[in-house]
Amino acid sequence: MSESQHRRGDAQDRTGARQTRPSGTRQARPSGANGTRRPSSSGNPKKRRKRRKKRSVNSRIGKVLLIVAIVIAFAVAGAILGTVFGILQSTDMLNTSDVLPDSYTSVIYDADDNEVDKLHGEENREYVKLSAITSNMQNAVIAIEDQRFYEHNGIDIRGILRAMKQNIVDSVKAGHIQFTQGASTLTQQVLKNEVLEREKSISRKIKEQYLAVSLENALKKQLGSKDAAKKYILELYLNTIPLHHGLRGVEAASQYYFGKHASDLTLAEAASIAGITKTPSLYAPDMNEEESRKRQLTVLQKMLDLGMITQAEYDEAAAEDIYAHLVCKETAEEESNAKHNWFVEAAVQQIKADLMEKKNMTAAQASNMIYSGGLQIHTTMDASMQETAEAAMKNDNMFPAGDGKMDVTYLISVLDTQNPDESSNQSHYEKKTTVTSQEEADAFVASVKEELLDETHTLVLDKLTVSKSLQAAMVIMDQSNGEVKAIVGGRGEKPGDSVFNRATQALRQQGSTMKPLAAYAPAIDTGLLMPGSIIIDEPVTYGGWSPKNWDGKYIGPTTVRQGIWHSMNVLAVKTFMMVGADTAYQYLLDFGFTTIDERDKAATTALGGLTQGVSVLEQTAAYATIANGGTYYEPMFYSVVYDHDGNVLLDNSEQETHRVLKETTAFLLTDMMRDVITKGTGTKAAISGMNVAGKTGTTNDTVDLTFYGYTPYYTAGIWMGYDSQKEIINANNAHLRIWSSVMSQIHYDKGLKNKEFKKPDGLTTRSICSASGMTPSSLCNSDYYGYGVTSDYVTTDFKGSTGGGTCTMHKSYTICSETGKLAGATCPTMNVVLAVNSDGTIKGKPSKVPEGKLNINISATCDSAHVSSSDEDTNSTDPGTTDPGNGQSPEDNLWNNEDFGIQ
Repeated sequence: MSESQHRRGDAQDRTGARQTRPSGTRQARPSGANGTRRPSSSGNPKKRRKRRKKRSVNSRIGKVLLIVAIVIAFAVAGAILGTVFGILQSTDMLNTSDVLPDSYTSVIYDADDNEVDKLHGEENREYVKLSAITSNMQNAVIAIEDQRFYEHNGIDIRGILRAMKQNIVDSVKAGHIQFTQGASTLTQQVLKNEVLEREKSISRKIKEQYLAVSLENALKKQLGSKDAAKKYILELYLNTIPLHHGLRGVEAASQYYFGKHASDLTLAEAASIAGITKTPSLYAPDMNEEESRKRQLTVLQKMLDLGMITQAEYDEAAAEDIYAHLVCKETAEEESNAKHNWFVEAAVQQIKADLMEKKNMTAAQASNMIYSGGLQIHTTMDASMQETAEAAMKNDNMFPAGDGKMDVTYLISVLDTQNPDESSNQSHYEKKTTVTSQEEADAFVASVKEELLDETHTLVLDKLTVSKSLQAAMVIMDQSNGEVKAIVGGRGEKPGDSVFNRATQALRQQGSTMKPLAAYAPAIDTGLLMPGSIIIDEPVTYGGWSPKNWDGKYIGPTTVRQGIWHSMNVLAVKTFMMVGADTAYQYLLDFGFTTIDERDKAATTALGGLTQGVSVLEQTAAYATIANGGTYYEPMFYSVVYDHDGNVLLDNSEQETHRVLKETTAFLLTDMMRDVITKGTGTKAAISGMNVAGKTGTTNDTVDLTFYGYTPYYTAGIWMGYDSQKEIINANNAHLRIWSSVMSQIHYDKGLKNKEFKKPDGLTTRSICSASGMTPSSLCNSDYYGYGVTSDYVTTDFKGSTGGGTCTMHKSYTICSETGKLAGATCPTMNVVLAVNSDGTIKGKPSKVPEGKLNINISATCDSAHVSSSDEDTNSTDPGTTDPGNGQSPEDNLWNNEDFGIQ
């Protein structure tokens, strides 16, 4: 008996009932006694036929249903494939050449093509190479996010099947379709973070998977191997992953949470950061220590299971208390030595902005390109001018003595932990004070934290800045092309890289340097005024505001020219009101200001009282526009940038310009601002043997000191003040002396000879009646209130306030020498020359009559008997008289006068 038969026999013995039949035979049916077949116990032949017929019908129905099911399946599959193909056809392919990893040094050149600086990748705070990220950080992310990262081709099939199963289970539980699991690989997450929309949808997922495979294949071809492609994708992921508090990338997170670089993270710290990404608001180490700890241990366990770490390493990391030394603030390196000067950093910022705008790069991509792309950056910097400006700012002898106090600025961001909306759960504060010691500064910080932080409001970021000295900033431009030649953003040694630049970032009030831009430039350009036009300097009130002159004096009829060189506030405000706020505001926009807004459509703008203030850079560019004959150039820090292969990446050499002022207007402003230097408020800014034009500015309480001026070659602006706004003591025109020193040295070093400012056609010099703006008559020079004859530049098409021809406004009147009214029969008389408007009002008559002058009223005839001194009209000679003779207050009379007292 065979072994198999033995086994069957044993089995039969065990069951006691099983029968066997020989292999290959059919089991015999039971027979009757006569050897015939026993009738079936199931019924008769008719019933059997019915059953067979029923089975046949069921069989045919089943076949039909099967065919229908197959057709439906193919239809559904076709529809799905059609949808997929449609999605894929609408998906734009990626240009991987824009994201290839480069680690080349970028080189900075000055305007003469001399190499002046280099930019290296390790200085980039926003993007770090994979080699600068600890292997524990890399492995932790792979373990928890994409354990088969180095095996798949962009999508993980096993992961997709697992996610599908989980999504089905979750959908059944929820009673509706849910996509709780996505099985996204690191490649897909990079695409999601940087390219695709973030919503969970089938369409987005299909695009994501398709592009992931395409990207990996393309990178594999371009980088030479699958391993190189994978490492680059991992680098991109580690630099773009969101890690709460607005942090992007593990370097930023390392600095914020632990105060160290990503290359220095411990295993425990790396595991903590890797765990954040699933739910940042829950797993960030400073948000919920318990949940963060659980997530960290999950990451460590995953690394252990995958053989990335040993049990001993796991135990050591699990025992490390990372929460005891959390930093949770940005670390500043402002006390370190600066590697780059003010100009280089300003150029980098402009290039970064242009890469984002013109090349559609993210901030991280732009920074990586600048610092690691091997760029050749040709700047507009004049190295000798930059050195001269920096040397002046480092010379303490050129600054007034300090007051021994320190300005403290404390920036703090606070998170409301009870608000789950990440778009609105953070508040940002700027607190300032003045102290005398570092201990007081620390105490101030502590008091602010006590005020703003509690159990539900936690610290996100904070930064303390202590300025120990009076500060200054300066910009020098070539007005002929908009090139910035030198820039200094602070006094003394530059404290570090990427520090606050007061020339480009500080928005300060500019004082009277706004007068030519907001008031006089529009007025002259629109033909309302000329340098010799007369404006009454007198007390005025507009809407409850009464501007006053800096010296507290009012001198009556004054030319526009004198109003500029003597920096008279009332004249500037009257001019602004004459021009109109809308017109003045548009001119300021044309001058290139980007930080003004609708709130600056106010008369205070004429005196520099702006809502936010403007930067030294933009104010300098506005003055460069006047120096350039009225044509504006946007300030330019670089001319051209080449990529590593020598192709033009950015071309800034052909800048768009626009005309702001007529050439004649620009020249007239320049000619008037020369007087500021020769006899006005800016004499200390003079350059020996060189024509200079410019305007001084001082804000209330001497908080800001400014000067913007130019020669026929260069335009320069300077600001001086404290970071926290407080009075400058004993300034003694220090800013003007620094400006003069720097510009004198620059012109001397370059051997520049004096020349006149270019005078355009369309100008003439002529005498005009100050009242009418017309050719003077024989009476004009005898105006009782000082509206005489002036001689100055005018444009050849200037018609004055009443058109061309000889003045007809001035007439001689006989008045009562006691009452100022038209003389009656018994009056003591005197003859006066007055300019009278068509409505009978006296033009140029001040609202407050100066001492020694009569309050003349030619609309009435004197009827006094003049019999005794007691009948004398005391108002006629009272220096305090303000009644204009029409029953209105002088302010009302002026407010209702459509030209606001401006003639």
